[in-house]
Amino acid sequence: MSNSSTFGSKEELEAKLREYSSFIDKTLHPELKKRVEAREEVEQEIAEYQDLATKLTALDSSSSLEAMVDLGHDSVYCRGVASGIDTTTSNKERMMHVHVGMGFHAELTIPEAIAFCDKRIGFLNKILIEKVEASTLVARHVESSLR
Repeated sequence: MSNSSTFGSKEELEAKLREYSSFIDKTLHPELKKRVEAREEVEQEIAEYQDLATKLTALDSSSSLEAMVDLGHDSVYCRGVASGIDTTTSNKERMMHVHVGMGFHAELTIPEAIAFCDKRIGFLNKILIEKVEASTLVARHVESSLR
């Protein structure tokens, strides 16, 4: 059986190939890019909470803290130093503001902030699994389309 009897004329086959190629370029590739970016955002947020938890743990034994401070829209940073931290005050009495999501901040003690970071990382890891599965599915569609 020849290709021409299965797919029609050569022109019809070429038209279908162009249509399929267009579908891949206009639909699947942008969808894959969008899903990969969403996954990367969650990975970045997890890294930020892990960094916060590490710094809070280190804060227990030091009297100063150095960090890069975002001055606006993730574009301008400066070195920030918090010195003169009263180490005689217990961590249960020292308060700090932590971004808890959706634009809200909560005033937490250092142990509460560390516990919150751990819970938030667990929550974000569940979201990350969903994002990875979604991007993998679209990647498989693209891969199978190119065969």
